[in-house]
Amino acid sequence: MKNNNRLILKILAIIAALALIGSILFITNSFVGNPITAMMANKAIKQYVKQNYSYLDLEVEKSIYNFKNASYIARAKSKTSIDTKFSIEYGDGKVQGDDYETYVLGMFNTLQRLSDEYSYIAKNIVAKELGYENNTTMVMYDKNEYENANDVLELDMKFDKSLPMNAEVTIRLDLEDNSMGGIAKVLTNAYNTFIDNGCIFYKYSLYAENDGMLVMVNEVTPKDIESGDLAGLLEKAKTNDGLNGISVYIKGKKK
Repeated sequence: MKNNNRLILKILAIIAALALIGSILFITNSFVGNPITAMMANKAIKQYVKQNYSYLDLEVEKSIYNFKNASYIARAKSKTSIDTKFSIEYGDGKVQGDDYETYVLGMFNTLQRLSDEYSYIAKNIVAKELGYENNTTMVMYDKNEYENANDVLELDMKFDKSLPMNAEVTIRLDLEDNSMGGIAKVLTNAYNTFIDNGCIFYKYSLYAENDGMLVMVNEVTPKDIESGDLAGLLEKAKTNDGLNGISVYIKGKKK
C-alpha cells in the first residue's frame, strides 16, 4: 500500500511538473514566439526580400516576435544606402507585407535622419554657447509638409541647414528661473544664438521638468521673439490659454 501511495505521489509530481513546464512554455511563446515558427518566418522573409528587392543589395536581420498581433517583424537595410531600411511582417504562415513605400520611397527615413542631424547641431549649440550642457534639444521638420517631402528630398542626401522645409526646435533643459521673464530670456538668447549659427526655425518650444515642476511653452514664433515683449506675450498666453497661438503650461511648485 505504501509503495502504491509513493507511486501515485511520484506520478502526480511528474504531472504537476509537466503542467508547470507547459505553462512556462506557453507564457514564453506568448511573449517571445515559437522557435520553429521564428525559423519559418526568417526563411519566408528572406525569400520575400530576394523576390521583391534583390536589386537593393539588402541585409536582413533575424525577425523579432510581436506579441501584440502574434507576428514576426524583420528589418532589412541596404549595405550602401543609409536611408534604405524598412520592416517586413510575417504572420499566419506567410509574409503580410512591408513598409518600404512609406519609409524609403516616402522619404520618412531621410527626413528623420536629417532631423536627427539638425538636432545634434542644435543640442551642441545650446550646450556650448548657452551653457546648458545637459539639454536634449530636438529639431523636427513640419509634419504638414511630409506629403510634399519628395519635392525637396533625395535618398542619402547630405544634411543642409538651408533645406527648404520648415523646421521647428524644442529646447529641453533644466530651467532655474521659471518666470515669464526667465523663459523669455532663454528663448531670446537661443534665437539669437541659432541665427548667428545659421539655424533658422519657424517655431520655438521650451520644455523643462525638474525640482517637481513642469514647464511647457509651445508655438512661439520668431516674430514673437523679435517683438521685444516676449515675456508679456507669454504672460498673456498663460492666463488666456493660447493667446496669439502661444501656449504656456506650468505645473507644480519649485522646492
